[in-house]
Amino acid sequence: MRLTFAVLLLFASTALGQTAPVVNFAVPGASQGTEIVVSKATCGDTRTVTWSRTGTLPCSSLVFWLSSDSNCSGDPGDGDLVLDSEEVPQNNTTTLSGTLELKMSDALAATPNLSCDTQATNKSYRVCASTKKQDSLLACDDTASGVGTPTIVFTLDPVAPLAPAVPTVTGLDSALSVSVTVPGDTSQMKVQVVELVQSGDDGGTPTAGAEKVSKVQTTDNTVFRMEGLENGKLYGVFAYAIDKAGNQSDPSTLATGEPIPSNGFYAAYREAGGQETGGCGAGGGGLALGAVVAALGFWMMSRRKLS
Repeated sequence: MRLTFAVLLLFASTALGQTAPVVNFAVPGASQGTEIVVSKATCGDTRTVTWSRTGTLPCSSLVFWLSSDSNCSGDPGDGDLVLDSEEVPQNNTTTLSGTLELKMSDALAATPNLSCDTQATNKSYRVCASTKKQDSLLACDDTASGVGTPTIVFTLDPVAPLAPAVPTVTGLDSALSVSVTVPGDTSQMKVQVVELVQSGDDGGTPTAGAEKVSKVQTTDNTVFRMEGLENGKLYGVFAYAIDKAGNQSDPSTLATGEPIPSNGFYAAYREAGGQETGGCGAGGGGLALGAVVAALGFWMMSRRKLS
């Protein structure tokens, strides 16, 4: 009886000393959330994922790898990339954190005939951490289990978004207000204002010249205020779509716009046909009243600033 009790006590104390392993992933900066997206231009660049773990490793080492089919259970297979430099040995109790260095070019090379240059469609990998666990009787599982959280996806996006529709341009004082339409697969929009170049001496259709100013905004703000422009001068305007990977679309059809001066109420009133009457009782009240109303509307419209 005493021997049985001692064996049970030893078994319980050993079980209490073992806790299931859990690996927590994080993406530094996290500008793309839990998805890391690269383009063909950045396919060979290094991206990092940090990790930290709790629990013990009584049954096998902790292996980090990129899964080509989003399955982190079992052993890495064909098309998967094992990150050998980050493996944590079985029963290790000191290595509790680290940094994974990921290159899409290395991930693609794990599959024959795949490369940054040849891949023409999106390709994704899941960042995995796996090890064999113990069951309730302290027996080790036959196969490894995924122990990483949250799900981190590493994606190559080689395709740029479609070009946006032609933007709507409104003249402001020394500025243009540009409203854009966002295509699919777009995280940012860019507006570019360019000088216009006349085609020949006959004043033909102007073409786009040198850039005057450009601006990039996220897609939740589709109105751009383009400042630092010259009143009374015609400018060209392009819109571009940019996806998470940084791929930029072709330009939209060229739009044009001309900044207009904000002259103030009195100047607008005079331009609308109003005259200085010298008093409230002067004649021509109907014309003056109409001019005041027209001037007020024009002045308010010209003072409105869109951002």
